[in-house]
Amino acid sequence: MQDAFSEKLEQVRQECLRCDRCSLCKTRTNIVFSGGVPNQKLMLIGEAPGYYEDQRGIPFVGKAGQLLDKILDCVGFSRDRDIYICNTLKCRPPENRDPLPEEKAACREYLDAQVEILKPRIILLCGRVAVNSFIDTKLGITKLRGKWFEGPYYSKMMPIFHPSYLLRNDSREKGSPKWLMWQDIKEVRRVYDQMD
Repeated sequence: MQDAFSEKLEQVRQECLRCDRCSLCKTRTNIVFSGGVPNQKLMLIGEAPGYYEDQRGIPFVGKAGQLLDKILDCVGFSRDRDIYICNTLKCRPPENRDPLPEEKAACREYLDAQVEILKPRIILLCGRVAVNSFIDTKLGITKLRGKWFEGPYYSKMMPIFHPSYLLRNDSREKGSPKWLMWQDIKEVRRVYDQMD
């Protein structure tokens, strides 16, 4: 099964490599298609690649990615074994600015294909840009995080804080973003463990 997923995802990645649907193709070093392992249980969708991701072609490899790995690890998840990671955008916006609506629209087909191929049971929407790509709301991530939403292909989606936000908010006091993230990732683990 894994090979079938990998083959289909590789076809989409090859299309993505040739993509010139928006101006980001002119400034990218690499497309940042995915990381982790193709997995029908757990997918994390981030916002857009940053500098280090653009250099290496892998999502979440800078400081925020290192924190993400620690967060996953503290409940026994591993990027090498348990989770498929991708971004809303596959190319880095200049200066790490927010993606423009036309950039998100140009890239949406690749993201939708990744979700459709894997049909993950749990989707973590990491950060505001990812949340707004799937949930039509005016509420900020602080109000949405930790709640379950109906997702595509009968998935459950949970908005979570982006690790770069957690890096800027160092407190671990009860009610702080890091403390809330700990509650959220424990809940994700609980639901994951209940799946057959």
